[in-house]
Amino acid sequence: MAKRVTFADNNALYSPGSPTPSPTRSASSLPSVSPPPTPPPIISTPMCYPRSEFEGKPSPPPSPPPKEMHIHFLLAFSPFGAPSVQYDISTPPSTLLETQVTLDTFAEPATEPPLTNLSIICPNLLWPIQISSVSKRGDVVTVSDVFECLYHELRLSAHPTEYKSMASRAATRDVDLAYYWRCKRAGDDELRQRERGIKRVDLLMGKNRFLGLSGTLQGPDIWELNVS
Repeated sequence: MAKRVTFADNNALYSPGSPTPSPTRSASSLPSVSPPPTPPPIISTPMCYPRSEFEGKPSPPPSPPPKEMHIHFLLAFSPFGAPSVQYDISTPPSTLLETQVTLDTFAEPATEPPLTNLSIICPNLLWPIQISSVSKRGDVVTVSDVFECLYHELRLSAHPTEYKSMASRAATRDVDLAYYWRCKRAGDDELRQRERGIKRVDLLMGKNRFLGLSGTLQGPDIWELNVS
């Protein structure tokens, strides 16, 4: 049978030392009850975890901030000024050495700090032009490397995919006109140039004047070709 707890109808006060409790009905005779003492603060005991294998090892030194990349002044694009050299990228870079650039300047690094290779992109070209060191220095890309690689890469035959990727019929027509105009300028070699078909330089739609290279957000080794 379950035990029950019952409460008396009358309050009974028990005085210490009194052998017999004396019941009372007066609420005023109840002693004042002190509030309970403040509970002790709870002190959290830290958990004991196994020691980490990295505990006590010094932190690695912070990586130095990347150096700002600069392009050689002969290659730099200036949106508010004329280019440093007057160069038609459909012609060999040797034409620059005739009147505008010295061999010593041509042999200078293309960037600061120097790079061993870089890429040149252009909105009209589907794939970037890869520039590597082909000069006597052999360790860094020079000004000469940029002009030489740019010229030879643009002399390659255009891939059909690049030709078909032109934005509009008007753009395709401009590419065709650039092709016919380039062949016509070849003089006695016009027929052979026609037989070789469209080259990557024709994808620039006759805009062969070199304005310079500008930096991109894709990386310090990726530069954009500007032409007019």
